[in-house]
Amino acid sequence: MNTPTLPTHVPAARFAGIGRLVRRTAAWTTAATLVLSATQAWSQHTVRIAQLEPLSGPFQSQGETNVRTLQAAVDEFNAREKDIRFEVSVFDAQGKAQEALNIFRQATDRGIRYFAGGGSSAIVSGLIEAVNTYNERHPGREVLYLNHQAIDPDFTESRCSFWHFRFDPHVHMRMFAMTSYITRDAAVKRVYLINQDYSFGQQVEASAKRYLASMRPDIAIVGEERHPIGRTKDFAPYVAKIKASGADTVITGNFGQDLVLLIKAAKDAGLNVRFYTYYGNALGAPTAVGAAGIERLRLVGTWETNAMPARMKAIYDNFKAKYPKTDIFHTGVIEMVGLLGEAVRKAGTAEPKPVAFALEGLKTQGAFGEVEMRAGDHQLLAPLFIQTFAAVDGQQVRYGIEGMSLGFRTDAKIGATETAPVMACQMKRPAR
Repeated sequence: MNTPTLPTHVPAARFAGIGRLVRRTAAWTTAATLVLSATQAWSQHTVRIAQLEPLSGPFQSQGETNVRTLQAAVDEFNAREKDIRFEVSVFDAQGKAQEALNIFRQATDRGIRYFAGGGSSAIVSGLIEAVNTYNERHPGREVLYLNHQAIDPDFTESRCSFWHFRFDPHVHMRMFAMTSYITRDAAVKRVYLINQDYSFGQQVEASAKRYLASMRPDIAIVGEERHPIGRTKDFAPYVAKIKASGADTVITGNFGQDLVLLIKAAKDAGLNVRFYTYYGNALGAPTAVGAAGIERLRLVGTWETNAMPARMKAIYDNFKAKYPKTDIFHTGVIEMVGLLGEAVRKAGTAEPKPVAFALEGLKTQGAFGEVEMRAGDHQLLAPLFIQTFAAVDGQQVRYGIEGMSLGFRTDAKIGATETAPVMACQMKRPAR
C-alpha cells in the first residue's frame, strides 16, 4: 500500500460536517484535517496540535464530542489571548492503533510537535511509545503527547514518560471517589461488575474490588463480567446474569455504545438496579435510560453543568450554540488548553521540551477549581463530582442533557488532592 499524503486543512466553517468530512472507506483516502482556529492571525507563539480521535467506527460519537469540546475551548482561549494561539488539526484514527501511528508519522514529517487524543488504551500506549522513540532519535525536535481521556493508571505509573501528560483523573482516582460516596449509600449491598475486556476495563474491575474491600467490606460482589469492546450488539444475556445474581448495584467503566446498549438492555428487561458509571452523562446513555434512570443512574466525573464559572459558561454556550443536541461530558481537553497555554507563557516559547518542564508542577484555576499537573508522574489532580440523574428543577439540576428535561444533580465534590494517588512512576528525564 502506498503511503498516503497528509491531507490539507479544511476551513473551520466546514467543521459541522465532520461526520461526512472525516469518515473514510479506506485508510486515508478521504481523511480531512480540520483547523479549529477561527482565524489565521499572526501570533508570537503558535501551538500546532494534531488531535487523533475515533471519528468512525463504534466510538465515533465519543471522538466527535471530544473534537467539538476542544474546538469550543480553543475558540475561547484564542479570543482572549494575544500572544499565544492554538491551531488544532483533527484526524480520524478510526479506533485503530496502527492508523494512529500512521497519522503520527505523517504529522511529524509536516512539523507538528504536539499530539492530543483519547481513544483506547492500545492507541494511547502505541502513541506514547512512538513519541518516546521519536524524541530519542530527534533531539532538538521533540514532540509531546497530551492525553485528555485515556485513564489507564499505567500511563502515569509503570509506563510513565516525560513526554506524556494526562489531563484527566485516572481509573483508581475515580474509583476512590466513587467508593467514598458508596460508603454513604447504605442501600448498596450486592454489586455486579461489568466492563470492557481490555486493559481499561480490567483496571476498573480490579480497582472496584480493591476499594470496596477496604472501604465497604460488607458489600458482596455477586458477579464479574467482561465483554469484547465495541463488538457486543446484544447485552440481554449479560443483563439476565445481573438479574439472576440479585445485584442491587452495577459498577461499570463502559463508555460509548457499550454503555448505551447495556443501559438500554437493562431498561428493556426491567432491571431495577443502581448504575454507578464513569461515563453515564454522555454519548446517548442518558437518552437510552430516560426517566427509568432517575435516581438510579450515577457517575463520577469532572464536568459540573450546575455550577459553571464564567469561562466554563462561555465554552458551554459556544458549544451548545453549534451542537444543541450534544453535551460536554468531561473537562480533559479544557484543562489541556488552559494548562498548555500557561506553560507556553511560562516557558516563553512553544518548543515542546521547555514547555514540558514548565507544565511540571503547574497549578492553575481549572474548569471547576484549582488543578495541578503533578511533576513526578505527569498526572493531573482535579476535582471530581458524584452526580445522580434527576429531573431539571432550576436549582439542583439547572440544565437538561441530550435535549431532555432530565440532567445530573451533584451530590458530592471530591477535592483535587483528596484523590491523589501514591507516586508509582520512575521517570527517565532529559537534561534541560
